[in-house]
Amino acid sequence: MEKNYRIALAQLAVADGNKEENLNKMASAIMKAFEQSADLLVLPELNLTGLVSKEQLIGIAEAREGESFKRIQSMLADSPVSVLYSFPEYVSDGEIYITSCLVGKDGKALAYYRKTHLFTEENELFSKGNELKTVCYDGLTMGMLTCYDIEFPEPARVLALQGANLLIVNSANMAPYEYIHRLFSQARALENQLFVIYCNRIGANVKYEYHGQSAVIGPDGKIIAEISDDVETLQIIDLSFGDLKKSNAVFDYLADRRRELY
Repeated sequence: MEKNYRIALAQLAVADGNKEENLNKMASAIMKAFEQSADLLVLPELNLTGLVSKEQLIGIAEAREGESFKRIQSMLADSPVSVLYSFPEYVSDGEIYITSCLVGKDGKALAYYRKTHLFTEENELFSKGNELKTVCYDGLTMGMLTCYDIEFPEPARVLALQGANLLIVNSANMAPYEYIHRLFSQARALENQLFVIYCNRIGANVKYEYHGQSAVIGPDGKIIAEISDDVETLQIIDLSFGDLKKSNAVFDYLADRRRELY
C-alpha cells in the first residue's frame, strides 16, 4: 500500500456517566476531523460513557446501532469521516462488553471489536470478547485492540499475521501506568512492523486520574507523533505506508519466526 493515510487522534476528557456531554465532544471532534480532511478519527476507550458503577452501567449501556449510534450517523451526514468510537455494549444484564465500533463515512458500521483482556475490576463489570479479526477498508487492513490488550504480545501478533498494517488501540489507561503503555505500544509496533495508533483519555473520576499521552508509533518502533499530558485536543497525523516496506527491507520478523520451536 503506497497511499498516505490521514489520522485524526482525539485525546478527550471523558465525562463519566454523561452521554450527552460525550456525544457533544464527539460531534466537535468529527467536525474538526472532517474539516482537516482526515481519513479516520480515533477516540478513547468508552468515550461514550466513561467508567461507571455496575448499577449505572446496566442503565447506560446500549445495544449495537442503538440511540447513540443513530446520533453519530447524523453527525457523519454533515461531516463524513470514518470514526472509531467505544461504548458499553448491552446484550443482557449479565453480559455487557467494552466494544469498539468502526463506522464508515457513509454512517454504516463496518466492524465491531469486544475487548478481550479485562483489567482488575473490569472483570466484575464486563464480559470478555472472544475474537480477534482485521477489517479491510479504504485500502487499509486494520486491527483493533483496547487498553489492557496492548500489554499482551499475542493479540497484536495474531492481527499482524492476519495482515494488519495498522493497529488501533483505544485506551482509558490511568496514572501512574502511562509509561507502561508507551513501552508496549512501541514494542508491538516494532515486533510486528506496523503502525500503532494509541488514543488515551484524560480527566478524572472517583477512582482514577487519566493523563493521556496518546501517540502514533511507526513500524520501526519510533514515535511519530504524541500529545502532551492532560491536553484535550485533536491532532492530525499523516502516515506514509511506504514506511512499511522500508521497515522490513532488511529483516522481516514475521517471515523470520521459527514457528517449529513455538
